[in-house]
Amino acid sequence: MNRSIAILGGTFDPVHYGHIRSAVAVREHLGLSGVRLIPSYEPPHRSRPECSADHRLAMLRIAVEDVSGVTVDDREIQRQGISYTVDTLRSLREELADVPLCIVLGMDAFYTLDQWYEWRKVADLAHLVVLKRPGHDKSLVPVGIREWAAEREPVNTDDLGYNVSGLVAYLELEQIPASSTDIRNAFHRGDVPCGILPGAVIQYINHHGLYQQRKSPLRV
Repeated sequence: MNRSIAILGGTFDPVHYGHIRSAVAVREHLGLSGVRLIPSYEPPHRSRPECSADHRLAMLRIAVEDVSGVTVDDREIQRQGISYTVDTLRSLREELADVPLCIVLGMDAFYTLDQWYEWRKVADLAHLVVLKRPGHDKSLVPVGIREWAAEREPVNTDDLGYNVSGLVAYLELEQIPASSTDIRNAFHRGDVPCGILPGAVIQYINHHGLYQQRKSPLRV
């Protein structure tokens, strides 16, 4: 196992097994020393989370309490404001010096990489590990991003541990088709989406009255 650390960010509104199992799979596949899940305070490219930062952070900590090698990092919530990835990576780089960092993102986020704040500087601070579903065709990635990434592809994934930053690797993993949006909508309907998120997280949601059932508008 190398000393590299992976970073997996998101709103986690709420956290589900897709997040957790992706973190575990990346760690095991790449032989990393650990994975940090970093909940955003305010995401720059989507609407504000439905739940407060404190609730999302608490649910995330509950979800990974017994997951080996996966921890929660609250620096974006402590920083508040818009959570730019490049700012978070700069903060981590100051803390971890020359430890290799891997920012993990899904293919859907990779499609819009050129819309990120100071996106080209991300690779100066960390490797990018792009999770793609089996059989996915990289030709669907926008040309500008695809050509930029092609110059940075490693010979093999071991290179991620030998270099501090700068590489873009594609990792093909089976992924759980879970969606935080679908989970929230299920709670809004009064359903309990069992099997998609940890039972302790469901208990927390119910105890605090999160994602409450929404009444249908009256018809007149």
